[in-house]
Amino acid sequence: MPTNSIALRPAAALVCLLMTNPLPVPAAQPSAGTHGTWPQEYTVQRDDAAGQLTLSTPYYTVQHDLKRGGAIASIRLTHGRATNLLVQPVAARITDETGAGFTDLNDPQARVSHRREGAKEIVTVESRLRDEPGREANVSLRTVFEYRWGYVKVRREFRAGSDAVRVREVCPLFTVLAPNLSEYGYREGLIEEEGAAPFAFGSNRWGKLRRGHPSDPPVAMTHLPRSVLLADPGVEGLEWFAGSDLGPWEHSLEGRRGQGRCVLEATQNPPGVALTLATHHSPTNASALPEILALESHLGWPLLEGRAPRPWLHTSFNRNRGDWVSSDEIRRWAERGIQTVHCHNDGDYYDDGLFWRDGSYPPYPDMDKYDRVIADCHRAGIRVATYFSNKELHPSTDEFRRQGQTWGRMDSQGRLQHNIYRGTNEFGAQMCLRSGWLDFLKFSIGRVLDHHRLDGVYFDWNVALHCRNPRHEGKPADATAAGHWDMDELLDLMEWTRRRVGPDGIVIVHNTTTPVLAAENFADYVVANEWGYGAWKDQGPSLEELPLEWSLVGARARGVISYGQLNAQSPRRLHRVFALEALLSGVTPGRRVRRRSSLCRF
Repeated sequence: MPTNSIALRPAAALVCLLMTNPLPVPAAQPSAGTHGTWPQEYTVQRDDAAGQLTLSTPYYTVQHDLKRGGAIASIRLTHGRATNLLVQPVAARITDETGAGFTDLNDPQARVSHRREGAKEIVTVESRLRDEPGREANVSLRTVFEYRWGYVKVRREFRAGSDAVRVREVCPLFTVLAPNLSEYGYREGLIEEEGAAPFAFGSNRWGKLRRGHPSDPPVAMTHLPRSVLLADPGVEGLEWFAGSDLGPWEHSLEGRRGQGRCVLEATQNPPGVALTLATHHSPTNASALPEILALESHLGWPLLEGRAPRPWLHTSFNRNRGDWVSSDEIRRWAERGIQTVHCHNDGDYYDDGLFWRDGSYPPYPDMDKYDRVIADCHRAGIRVATYFSNKELHPSTDEFRRQGQTWGRMDSQGRLQHNIYRGTNEFGAQMCLRSGWLDFLKFSIGRVLDHHRLDGVYFDWNVALHCRNPRHEGKPADATAAGHWDMDELLDLMEWTRRRVGPDGIVIVHNTTTPVLAAENFADYVVANEWGYGAWKDQGPSLEELPLEWSLVGARARGVISYGQLNAQSPRRLHRVFALEALLSGVTPGRRVRRRSSLCRF
């Protein structure tokens, strides 16, 4: 993430308010000793008479309608507000060359099977696409739902067989969501050829779709977004995002981009928020459907604990030319209520050549002092993590020299992106998790955790990014890549990390402007809001005008950074407003500061 580090500074009123006035707790509670970051088993029940297949955990329940194509008809969060996040089931459809529409919801006799595979629950649905009178299209649909913790991976296979089938539209997903999910964020699906920067970060575009607000226009795109998140801010939400293989989503049936259709709009009948994602759409012209068209995507939801997250008081440290943070300072941290710290030294801030180069180990000649800081923190009751970048590998490492071109995130010209600080001090080159970088990153993390008594990790660049390296698509180095991102691999990393640190370890993630509920489910704390929202002026924004990312859906303790909105020249009144609005929305205010041995500033 384009960042230095942060110091999250508590406000006493924030602590008092949240500790003495927690959110109401519904009657149903997870079992004693569990929390949402640790994956748990599903309970699966099938009722053929009622036409329901139900998968449930202490945190959520998902229900398939066996009489309506086996589609997901209900997603209910145990501690959410809506009785069902879906007003209409999650359906698939095609429109044939005559303009007739066919959907899986019209199949009352879909074949639905279930099996358990390790920690996954697999639901397979074989259905026919029918119109409302029941006439079948010459297309069948095979859908595999792979349930993981807090999300489901959905593979749609439209099967035309050997018959020549021509269609105007292929829509793997359309649904209407609960009307309270009226704020959204989406990541655009544009690439360089359409004006995107070669290494665009892909920050969310935010907006609202409130009923009765003409100023909230619908969203319509011909280039499908890579993700869509809808939320009732601070309460609950639901998200869709494409799998890592973007080709089938972005190149339509004719191999051309910009032939899809995404519509996001408020509806009155029924009341809700409608989402349509068609990988191919033409009002008039039909195109041939291949024998099998497979598309993978995900639905994710937050794991709500049923209570407000505890205030998160955090700071960080680094080597600082060998002047490590002292035992006395650590005791003062504890007296001030600091709960967690992390080592953050990803650049040569002191011009001595000693910093934690991503992918290298050991970073310092005096690692015994690093261990002493960890031990002092533990004696003071403070838990300790260490920084890792999910996207950066330092060019000084042997691994970069051997594998940099193979693992690297590339643009359309085959170039790598190097992240530079102060012109000469390189943080690292950007890598793509859809490569051997994922395995090496896991090895690097495990190596550090094996050698030091850390409680967990801090992940920067905790985001999926678009990449054009053809090697990651199984192609020769000189081939043209269709384009992909590393979303599946990011989820793999988050699940692996949670298992690696254990149920009581800590996982801190930084994902400014690109939150993903399914990834945050495995984290204890989230750093957000560092940049991308513009400077505060005059009175500052009202609570209703704060970015959705600010508190998101209230599922995890969050630190919001004032850097980017406020600086040293901003009126002190605005700093107070920032802290007050953080207090009222249940997040911890913080600021980015210059590196020194102790980053804790109150």
